[in-house]
Amino acid sequence: MAIFHLSAKIISRGKGQSAVASAAYRSGTKLHDERYNETQNYTNKRFIEHSEIQLPKQAPEAYKDRATLWNAVEKAEKAKNAQLAREIELALPKELSFDQQVKLVHDYVQANFVDQGMVADWSIHNPQPDKDNPEKPANPHAHIMLTVRSLRSNGSWAPKQKTNYKLDQNGQKVPQIDPKTGKQKIGSKGRRMWQRITVAYNDWNDQDNVEKWRKNWAEACNLLLKPDQQIDHRSYKRQGKEQIPTQHEGHYAQALERKRPGSSWKVAQNQEIREQNRLILLLLQQWRKIEKAISELKQKIATAKNLEEERIDERLRSLEQGLNDGRGLEEASGRERQAKSRLTSPDTEALLRQTEAQRSAETTQQRLAELERATREAQRSRQSTGGESKAKTTQRAIKPQYPGNKGRGR
Repeated sequence: MAIFHLSAKIISRGKGQSAVASAAYRSGTKLHDERYNETQNYTNKRFIEHSEIQLPKQAPEAYKDRATLWNAVEKAEKAKNAQLAREIELALPKELSFDQQVKLVHDYVQANFVDQGMVADWSIHNPQPDKDNPEKPANPHAHIMLTVRSLRSNGSWAPKQKTNYKLDQNGQKVPQIDPKTGKQKIGSKGRRMWQRITVAYNDWNDQDNVEKWRKNWAEACNLLLKPDQQIDHRSYKRQGKEQIPTQHEGHYAQALERKRPGSSWKVAQNQEIREQNRLILLLLQQWRKIEKAISELKQKIATAKNLEEERIDERLRSLEQGLNDGRGLEEASGRERQAKSRLTSPDTEALLRQTEAQRSAETTQQRLAELERATREAQRSRQSTGGESKAKTTQRAIKPQYPGNKGRGR
């Protein structure tokens, strides 16, 4: 499984270190240290699979030679506690082939260091199990030595610090004021004097760089790794993982542990941390199962709730429809009652009486007309017969009958 490891440290003369000796050890070569007039020979060092020097465009080609490069670095530094070089140590993914590892480191070094003006001397180490430690896993990693001084365009070493004019908030130079006159100081050659500040020649010592280098290394590796092999440059805490970080043991602690098992406190501490992390992982797995079961139960409850709500809604719709139908029947019944009430209202009764009276009058008029016709006919008949008795008989036979007076004379 791929792991993330990238550390940065300074190789310093104040710690008794030498740039030439450090380069010889990491490259497994034999170099002569001109400052101390000593030869550093590490040609017997095993498991060094690749070494390479990468130069920025302003660097002399002579610096392709490792001894020339680091002796020049030692010569440029005068202080007894001078910083000689910066070392970046990083773990290489075991999942990648050797050629992939070499190209990965080369491209990473070029983009993050050489393009910024540093000279880089790096080597790949890949310790393997041996007869003294047959269970030791392979540990491919790279050591990258970087120069800490910038190179000028002519190839010479630049100073580590430089002075710049001090600027005010408007970007204007701040003058040096003579406290006696209150005016700007004038130099010996009649030039006005300005305040200056000392700054680093480059920003390579900026603490934010380490975070950037770590992030860029993780991203470069992840471009070549499968999704389930991805690495993260952040700490467990920043990732939100409930795990305890182990400490980098280093080859000294590992060698001591191989020689006398149990004698290295770092190795013993890491073994204890790994066991604790194993227990934490088991607890987390159990907790994930519980969370999954809770989630499934919540889903079932939500599904049952939705079904019940649908049934309730359907029942409410049915009741509402029935209520609406009942209201329709009630409205129809109301209209019928209104119609009946209109028929039995006082106005309606008066209308009926008026209509009945009209009909009675019309009947009376019709009967009167019939009576008049009968009378005329009787008169014509009497005249034709000339008899009195016949006329009376006829008059009695057709005596009119008035409404409401049936059976009585007029």
